[in-house]
Amino acid sequence: MKLFDLHCDTLYECYENEKNLRKNNLMIDQSKVSEYNHYIQFFALFCGVESQNKNALCKLNPDDRLDALLSEAKKQFSLNGDWLVQCYDSEELDIAITKGKSAAFLSIEGAELVPTYEHLQKAYDAGVRMITLSWNYQNKYATGAMLDNDAVLTAEGKTFVDNLVKKNIIIDVSHLSEHGFWDVCTQTEAPFVASHSNSRSVHHHLRNLTDLQFSEIIRRGGLCGINLYSRFLSNKDESSFADALKHIEHFCSLGGEDCLALGCDFDGCDNLPKEIKSAGDMQKFAEYMLKHNYAQSIVDNIFYNNANKFIHRML
Repeated sequence: MKLFDLHCDTLYECYENEKNLRKNNLMIDQSKVSEYNHYIQFFALFCGVESQNKNALCKLNPDDRLDALLSEAKKQFSLNGDWLVQCYDSEELDIAITKGKSAAFLSIEGAELVPTYEHLQKAYDAGVRMITLSWNYQNKYATGAMLDNDAVLTAEGKTFVDNLVKKNIIIDVSHLSEHGFWDVCTQTEAPFVASHSNSRSVHHHLRNLTDLQFSEIIRRGGLCGINLYSRFLSNKDESSFADALKHIEHFCSLGGEDCLALGCDFDGCDNLPKEIKSAGDMQKFAEYMLKHNYAQSIVDNIFYNNANKFIHRML
């Protein structure tokens, strides 16, 4: 099978804890994804949290954090170039597929990493092709839903959205306040993604999307990646594939079959469905869906095809 995942924090973990993408004790490394016929991953450059790690990103001047993460990405892609290639657009993605290599795109989680237009240009030149406007907190552009779900997109945030559209960088509304989401919709008609977000109707959590938000993503031809973090799947201490499937079923009932993908949040959360020990276990989830009467074509679309088509349309 093939796997296209819209969100992981593995590069951030490599930076903070001196790991290597080739082999590590994280959710993603070469051996863990080697069984997929083809594997595409958006690697997020995460804005960071307070940490006591020797290499903690938070210890750097905010203006220097982007450089540190871009340097880490460049190093990791260089060290792993025999099996993993960074792509800047869909043409390079097709070349990677033809060569039988896994493909990597860069994204940014938390636009505080790009406080100026110069930072944005640097990120674009280095291959960043998707940016979340906020993480859980407030920055100069927007506010996370977990802090204030009624917070608006700032004037600078609206300009930032315009700049992303002009540069053909995909807007990511995961984490964004609900009011900010609709401000983005007013600011642009461009398709956007919620790279790792679930259904609030299935599990009432502010990080999850309302039916109206999801319907808007459908209307504009966007994409939504199912997040496997247990806290966003259910209110139980332990989640399972059954909980993740409830979100997929609900989104499909709204007509979202063609805009659903995966945004697993590997290495960005500490509690996943009990069946998952690494990225390699996503094959078990596909098998679970098939056993629950999902057609192979629908499983293939959610696990790979929908995201692949979207990237070819956008990049």
